[in-house]
Amino acid sequence: MRRRNAWAVPVLIAAVALTATACSKATGYGSGYGASTPAGTTPASSMPASTGAMAGGVQTAALKVERTRAGMVLAGSKGLTLYYYTDDKPGSGKSVCTGACAKAWPPLTAPVKAPGGAKMPGPIGMITRAGGAKQVTINGYPVYYYAEDMAPGQAAGNGADGTWHVIKIRTAAGSTGTARVSVLKVEHTTAGTVLAGSKGLTLYYYTADKPGSGKSVCTGACAKAWPPLTAPVKAPAGAKMPGPIGMITRAGGVKQVTINGYPVYYYAGDMAPGQAKGNGEGGVWHVIKLKASSGSTGTTGSSGNSGGSGTSGGYGY
Repeated sequence: MRRRNAWAVPVLIAAVALTATACSKATGYGSGYGASTPAGTTPASSMPASTGAMAGGVQTAALKVERTRAGMVLAGSKGLTLYYYTDDKPGSGKSVCTGACAKAWPPLTAPVKAPGGAKMPGPIGMITRAGGAKQVTINGYPVYYYAEDMAPGQAAGNGADGTWHVIKIRTAAGSTGTARVSVLKVEHTTAGTVLAGSKGLTLYYYTADKPGSGKSVCTGACAKAWPPLTAPVKAPAGAKMPGPIGMITRAGGVKQVTINGYPVYYYAGDMAPGQAKGNGEGGVWHVIKLKASSGSTGTTGSSGNSGGSGTSGGYGY
């Protein structure tokens, strides 16, 4: 069976809807923190607090703060970046992003609670969309995800058409924050026992990358099909890693994890733990195989610095 080209990007629904939007100026998130609540906004006090449930037994999701190339931003409970749309009128009680637009920019649904230690740019509220879905608002603006963001740390929608923007966040103590350390996992797949991200999705390396070079050659469309694993992370307990964990800085400021000097990636085609659909893709993408700590990894060399200095003979996986 013929394999897909390694550079193929998963189809993104309704992208054409973005070209129809008009440019307008941001009036809320970019100008300051703790702004007054616009008229018509549902105040934060009317939202369920951290009791864990609202009517119907829907659990309250805890939002997160994630480091992206756009800075420290607000993210959903799975770490995916959140956005606001300047064509929406804050405090109007409705969203103008419907139909195909809402497929490209899915709404963040209620109830949610603010991340601990973060200074929000305004109160959390809620509107009711056509059809009854409850969408979260912040400072009166409806809040959305972006369909092209596949992993935490991505902010591909920031600045789209001049009207879509991330929600920048400051910690309560200042303008910077500390990213949460993710614990990697060991998963069993058809390709063997492999290293996986904190959600169990298989991780890969790319033989076109030069270990120890301090950079990734997978950019643009490639990086959408193969999203980078972002730092910081720590090794799974009981696993013997094939090399030390390091870090490189990608164009735009994203911190990508390296192992044994090689940048590490997810594959957009993997949807659940145990899948390894990207293994062998194009003959250049490979899983990171693991052995128990009592065995050998077969690695031929290692590096310990953050930029990575790898092996001249290969990754050793």
